[in-house]
Amino acid sequence: MGKRKSPIDVYKSVSSEGFLKVTSENDDKSSESDSGKAARLLLLLGTDEAARVMARLNPRESEVLARQIADTRRVDAVEAGKLLDEFGDRFGNLEVRRARGGVDAAREILSAAFGKEKADQIVAKAVPESSSKPFAFLNNLDFNQITSLLRKENAVTLSLVMSYLDPAQASRLLESLPDDERGTIVLRMARTEKVSREVISTVETTLQEKLRFIAKDDSEEMDGRSALADILRFMDLSDERRLLGNLEEADPSLAEQVKEKLYTMDSVLHLRDIDLQNILRQMEEKGIALLLKGQTEEIRDRINESLSSRRRLLVADEGDIMGLVPRSDVDAAVRDFLEKIRSGEEDGTYIVIREEADLI
Repeated sequence: MGKRKSPIDVYKSVSSEGFLKVTSENDDKSSESDSGKAARLLLLLGTDEAARVMARLNPRESEVLARQIADTRRVDAVEAGKLLDEFGDRFGNLEVRRARGGVDAAREILSAAFGKEKADQIVAKAVPESSSKPFAFLNNLDFNQITSLLRKENAVTLSLVMSYLDPAQASRLLESLPDDERGTIVLRMARTEKVSREVISTVETTLQEKLRFIAKDDSEEMDGRSALADILRFMDLSDERRLLGNLEEADPSLAEQVKEKLYTMDSVLHLRDIDLQNILRQMEEKGIALLLKGQTEEIRDRINESLSSRRRLLVADEGDIMGLVPRSDVDAAVRDFLEKIRSGEEDGTYIVIREEADLI
């Protein structure tokens, strides 16, 4: 692996043409796509180097990138390698590594670039919804502080807090608990659909010693099944299966719903190339064309890259021929496709790379 570029090398490489231009000059994608790519590159640079680049941008660019960083959940090792390879000499010598995005990552980079006060102003403007998220302050604590804070809390409180906690931290917290308590919390999270805002504000006030939750509705929508699925993705496959097994014993229907949320179309981004190619070989061109309807550009590119050039043309032709299709038909195609991934991983045929898996 090449020597890592210094901060001065990095921002020199973009200063003459502009950071957003550098990240967009290799393709014809939209400005939104370009800014998303620029945001992911900033995350790969690390806080200090990203701050040096951010400081050279105009206010509008800083705001756009702050929004994109906040919307980026993570950059995995596979995507990092592709991004750095794409920009050749400018970024090719940077280390391939995983990076996490989110509002906190955006605020950290902005604070290093402009100071805390201005960073808060940019975040408030770029990501206005971030200020109203319950328990956001917990994501600024390290794991030891979180465990100390929540050590004596009951399962009801823990299941509520973990639904809003960063999934990686929530996963570690869940793993640290006794087995019987883990099972109780998993079941409560899976069954949770709505929580009274009064309850949320009371718990938050107790933990933070001041109330910051302001809302008009009497309840806060919370998808406990999705929150639980996010947490399980950060756990080892054996732990994930054990907890799902416990949930299945307690409530088979809920366990099935959580399993469905574990596998989304984003799963194709984490499948090994050979596994995705094998799945697509089992499908007809018409089925693939239907599957691609309504998917993000990133997912469409991932699937198309796994097809031969001839099949890619056939799939494109099928898509043009079928034109507009009912949403229910696309949903059915997606369900069938995800079921292939799910059953393949369960029997060991396919491998979906876990969120924090180490690749060697």
